[in-house]
Amino acid sequence: NVVANIIEDTEHEDMMVERLLEFKVFCEGMLQTAFVDPQTKQPNHEFSYALTDAFAYGFKVRKNKPAELIVKHLDCLMQCGQWDMLDLEFDQLLNSVLGLYRYTDNKDVFRTFYHRVLARRLLLECSTSDDFEKVMLKKLKEKYDPEFGMGGHMFNDLALSWDLLHEHCAHLVEGSPQHSL
Repeated sequence: NVVANIIEDTEHEDMMVERLLEFKVFCEGMLQTAFVDPQTKQPNHEFSYALTDAFAYGFKVRKNKPAELIVKHLDCLMQCGQWDMLDLEFDQLLNSVLGLYRYTDNKDVFRTFYHRVLARRLLLECSTSDDFEKVMLKKLKEKYDPEFGMGGHMFNDLALSWDLLHEHCAHLVEGSPQHSL
């Protein structure tokens, strides 16, 4: 199984997600061109199901690692941003990476890792855009797992934290000896 070989390759682990995406694009291209039913002009369903099964099997080989590496890849994308991409291109890139998420059995592991890196990006203010973060959470919640709705609370908590910090600073400035002069 090529997918299992890509995932088992611990020497090139940092490239696993890119290699899986390239292989998936290759396979989907083959499905659209070489495995088309001549009567219906539709891709062969048996090959399509076999492809899905191969990806699911490959992801089971290393248990939690694919979920962790997909999250790391998404984290890098959300930190680095779009560079010279349009919003639509960046969204398509994110969707292709999220397409790998469906093959993992470890949804809880993925969610835990994702919430952890999201919290770090928000606290360190190293995300390219809060709007993209919110769109990503909405997409994860609606298409993949309703539990991702809890990630939205991080934005509320962070906003509340900043408000409290500003109030505290303002209170300190009001009570300072320089202010009373």
